Amino acid sequence: MHKNTKNVLTKALALTLAVSMMTVSAPAADAAKKPALSAKKVTLKAGKSKKITVKNVKAKKVKKLTVKTNKKKVATVKKNGKTAFTVKAVKAGTAKVTATVKVGKKNYKLNVTVKVTAASKKNDSTAAPAATATVAPTAAAPATTAPAATAPATTQPTAAPTATAPATPEPSKEPVKTCPYTVIENNFDTEEDMKDWYIRFNEDDNTAAGLNTKISVSGEAHTGAGAMLASERLKGWNSPTIDLTDKVVPGGKYKVSFWAKVPQADDDFEDGIKLRISGGVISEEGGSENYSNYPADTDYEIAYEEWTPCETTFTVPDAFCSFIFYIESNGSGKASFLVDDLKIECLSEPAAYDDSLPSIKETYKDYFPILGTAVSYETLLNKNTLGFVKKHYDSVTYGNSMKPDAVMGSKKVLAIDTGSVEIPAEAEVNTTSIEDYYVTDSYASHAGNLDAYGNVIVPEIDFASIDKQLKVAHDNGLKVRYHTFIWHQQMPHHFFTVGYSDDDKAAYVDQATMYDREEMYIKSVLNHIYAKDYPYRDTVYTIDVVNEYTHMSNISEAVGSDNWWRHIFGEEMKLDCEYVKRAFKYAYEALEANGKSKDVSLMYNDYNTYDYPDKIVELINNINKKDDINPEGTKICAGIGMQAHLNGKEATPENFNKAVDTFRKAGFEIQITELDITNCGTVDEKTTPEQKAEVEAESAKMWGDIMTVLLNQKALGADIKAVVIWGLTDATSWRSDRSPLLFGKDVADKKPAFDAVIDAAKNFKASK
Repeated sequence: MHKNTKNVLTKALALTLAVSMMTVSAPAADAAKKPALSAKKVTLKAGKSKKITVKNVKAKKVKKLTVKTNKKKVATVKKNGKTAFTVKAVKAGTAKVTATVKVGKKNYKLNVTVKVTAASKKNDSTAAPAATATVAPTAAAPATTAPAATAPATTQPTAAPTATAPATPEPSKEPVKTCPYTVIENNFDTEEDMKDWYIRFNEDDNTAAGLNTKISVSGEAHTGAGAMLASERLKGWNSPTIDLTDKVVPGGKYKVSFWAKVPQADDDFEDGIKLRISGGVISEEGGSENYSNYPADTDYEIAYEEWTPCETTFTVPDAFCSFIFYIESNGSGKASFLVDDLKIECLSEPAAYDDSLPSIKETYKDYFPILGTAVSYETLLNKNTLGFVKKHYDSVTYGNSMKPDAVMGSKKVLAIDTGSVEIPAEAEVNTTSIEDYYVTDSYASHAGNLDAYGNVIVPEIDFASIDKQLKVAHDNGLKVRYHTFIWHQQMPHHFFTVGYSDDDKAAYVDQATMYDREEMYIKSVLNHIYAKDYPYRDTVYTIDVVNEYTHMSNISEAVGSDNWWRHIFGEEMKLDCEYVKRAFKYAYEALEANGKSKDVSLMYNDYNTYDYPDKIVELINNINKKDDINPEGTKICAGIGMQAHLNGKEATPENFNKAVDTFRKAGFEIQITELDITNCGTVDEKTTPEQKAEVEAESAKMWGDIMTVLLNQKALGADIKAVVIWGLTDATSWRSDRSPLLFGKDVADKKPAFDAVIDAAKNFKASK
């Protein structure tokens, strides 16, 4: 925090008002019986699990459930819907698990103590004791695999088993299921068939409407004795729901089929209603739900006079903490409906990666300090994909979730709370601690950074999102490339307007205000991730401070476009641009203040750099030159991030080599930041096997040539610190139809390009 911040803000916020406190009473329905856990203490052997349920409350009344453990090395937790969670014992010790249950507007914190004992040694409970007296087994004794006739009863001491004696098998495990197999199958004939189902609805809305939204067994069936009836619905999303968290796998493909019918004509829905199959996903513990339709463009028209078959396939998201499945009606459809003969089958599960393949990072460890890839946060929650990433790469770049529109995209404005100035109640703004933001005297002096009451305001920075992304990388031994602070295409509009307004017609701030906003944003983030006590302060190895500035002039000038910088700083793209240089200055100062300026590289990142390498050299030299902004002439920009989205035409290995050579001679650090290659045409469902083979062969040659260029430049003295391949598979690439990467439809689908990359390093080494 700037040393003069509190004094300045006290003056700027010299308005006082007593803030009233309000207490919210618990709903009457919850007052009688508070939520409780099915157990307060459990004892488990290491490796065992136990399901804990939340009592005294129905799932439909629970708005949110979060579970945490204070000792993950002793016991881990996993949610099972909104009213249950599973505790898994890891190793001997004691852990406290805290479940927070939100019912209405009230949170209940419930604890369970988990005592974990050491796991029994293999066969220690079933092996015959050595040299001890035994009696003949009784009927109650555990059975062994040895035939009874070969184990005569005796009251005399028995010898210890010899090495040739058959080993007692471990307790049988559930057979491993292979696709296709049935996940659930239900005819809804009895109330017992309904035990795992519930209906999604808002109790307050339904009470106000005089409804009792519910599911029940109806005697009207497609087959058998009954069907599931969803009735007294207020909205389309009031739907039969089941938790499939423990029954489906990330990336798995599933088929669902059922019969549906509207039981009686409705004045508003004489022709029936449209049903759709949907799902809700919580991607992380304590996270928010995300909803999807399966598939998004399919609705089933259900008539009241006849049973209608419904069938589709869907793919479960790559990663999730919780997954629910439901059948809802399209739009505002409120009509009751019946569901019968429901079946969900697993058609295929994601193929596991081939662990026998040579590791890309190990193959290149003697040449490039960092070998990375681009991922989403959710990707790293999938254990199979995470294993693949850890095998081949030592760092990740989050493709979109650290860009400015993700970090500041909420449009929420926060008033700085100095602790000495009271915020007017009528301001109706959220407050934040002054400790969380870097706010200078200059920042507080700009009218555009004040609200109507005189409060100093900032845009909400999503530190929690940054934390979770760095945590999952750190916990798995991966470094992170921070991408990016300044990019004209993905900046939130309110970052440029007076009062951080999200109104399209809002006035823009002036240049001086923008410089201070740059400083506030960049230093707030970097002071957070490099704080001395921050657990992940060594995770971010480099930062793309500014992205694609040389292409800014290609963006539309119109108000409402994504290029808000030009509305403030003018249309002309200048190679000596003050706001670009200041971004590096602020980032470098933050690193220096936190003792990280020698450990972290600050990069300018851009594409098609092979087209104009001299222009890039001029831009970076201007950033580093001695002037009023950089009075010492410090090298605040380490070098160039070459995106390297190559097409094999203009971006030939020869042109690529010339660009790398230019940057080497300029003395820049070089990082290949977004490498993919699309030089050979389209690959889609119409592509023949012969055509696909031809495309992949050409792609493999290009991959081998480019890696050879980098190896040769490294031998010449090029400071190549990192090579980042932009994605894991063709299927998830932003250029998925052009065979851009080393793996195809999934992480098990190795392409010839992978072999070419491995061979390039082997051949280079052999040539030396």
